[in-house]
Amino acid sequence: MIFDFSSLSANNRYHLMTQSIIPRPIAWILTQNTLTTTEPTYNLAPFSYFAPLSSDPALLVVSIGNKDANIMKDTKHNLLENKACVLHIPSAELVEQVNQSAAGLAYGESELTHSGLALTPFMHDLPRISEAKIAMYCTLYDVHQLSESQLACYLQVQSLYVADDTVTQTEQRTTINSKSINPLSRLGGSDYNEAGNILTLKRPS
Repeated sequence: MIFDFSSLSANNRYHLMTQSIIPRPIAWILTQNTLTTTEPTYNLAPFSYFAPLSSDPALLVVSIGNKDANIMKDTKHNLLENKACVLHIPSAELVEQVNQSAAGLAYGESELTHSGLALTPFMHDLPRISEAKIAMYCTLYDVHQLSESQLACYLQVQSLYVADDTVTQTEQRTTINSKSINPLSRLGGSDYNEAGNILTLKRPS
């Protein structure tokens, strides 16, 4: 079956893309809300329109839409205001918390309140999720308006945290154990995927 994207609505294209471009890594992004409160509050949300772009500079891209036609998603609002975030790669063991953090809460109502997750100090006053094995402190490098609601956010990785028990260090190389990370990824609809079987093949010379 052939689908002509020029004749489809954005919603139909979205559903076809998210069911065919699989699996997709999840950027679980923590940002600080821009509220005048005694204690800082944080937003936490998952995004699967996400990919690495470059190692020099160290860039990632996350595509973020709106809640409604004229209401930004909280992550987008906070990134544009504060220019920084902590991006986590969630493990499959955290699937319930990741799913819960996708709820459409009012601005300033933290997903962390309902998740049972703990925070640990990380970089420049932004914490990381204690239970996540990978966390990256990122600054906003650039943005590209893709449509009236969709924004491509280019994030520059400044610092990387990896849980000690997943790292092997030698003189030549640092190796992160992907089985230990057991990364969670997105499929179509309501489906998630965990790493499962891993195939290791040497690249041909």
